[in-house]
Amino acid sequence: MRVLVLGNDTPVGYSVSAFASPLRRHELIGVSLEKTRWSRARKARRLVRDIGPDIVLDARIVTQIDSPERLDHRDVERTVWLAEACERVGASYFYLSSAFVFSGQMTRPYLESDTPDVTSGLGRVLLDIEEALTARLDDVFILRLGRLFAGRRPNALCTSLDALRRGQAVRVSDRLKGNPVHVGEVARVCMAILDQMSVGADRHGVFHYCSLGETGYMDFAEAAMACASQYAPLASASELLHDVTDESRPLRNHTLDCSKIRREFGIQQLPWRNFIERAVTRYLELYVEGEGVIEKS
Repeated sequence: MRVLVLGNDTPVGYSVSAFASPLRRHELIGVSLEKTRWSRARKARRLVRDIGPDIVLDARIVTQIDSPERLDHRDVERTVWLAEACERVGASYFYLSSAFVFSGQMTRPYLESDTPDVTSGLGRVLLDIEEALTARLDDVFILRLGRLFAGRRPNALCTSLDALRRGQAVRVSDRLKGNPVHVGEVARVCMAILDQMSVGADRHGVFHYCSLGETGYMDFAEAAMACASQYAPLASASELLHDVTDESRPLRNHTLDCSKIRREFGIQQLPWRNFIERAVTRYLELYVEGEGVIEKS
């Protein structure tokens, strides 16, 4: 299939390219995040028309959850333009969304059949985009993901590692829960879905994917800092990590139930802990290696 990857320079985009290139099962055409910040609808239409993809894989939005450039109504508008462009050329749309379309008030893992109930902020923008796509396209496939982590910015893990390198404290609460997912896992899942779409699998529906192992943010941070502390630039990482869990505050749970994607696509979850060291060492390679101080302490 001919796949247009929007945001190919994002952590997810890089991982998709790295995973797909050796396999050579699909033709991937990438567009950077900056080049998708269109000011007019005709620019989005022209891109889709000129490339003529079978499917658009949209990695723009989910990456910006942890970006300094916050999502807003312009991102919704640009997605509407893309949906209209896809409708014109008969292309399907594969949109990477997030667990943050849910308020987090439910204590069990969220199912695809649960109604997204976020009412404001970032989650509302994410939900507006989902609704805009489903209102305009029949062939729209929505994959909601757990909180992303990677060794490439932007994401919360890199933000924390940046702060630790500056000697700043990182404060985390276990009243925030979910299933984190490494971008390499996202790439694996996306390619498995695209492979099956290319031989007739449905190109519409809503699915969930996150890595195996529900965890609190503090538990995740402790695992990451234990790994980071092995390396000279981050030797004090564990000492700078502070637990600010306040049991009197409401629990926010963004755990996703992933049984549907396993049942319909045969995709199995892998533990998020398997990817911690990979993410930390990638961060060091990208942002610290030039300083010559990445030896294990």
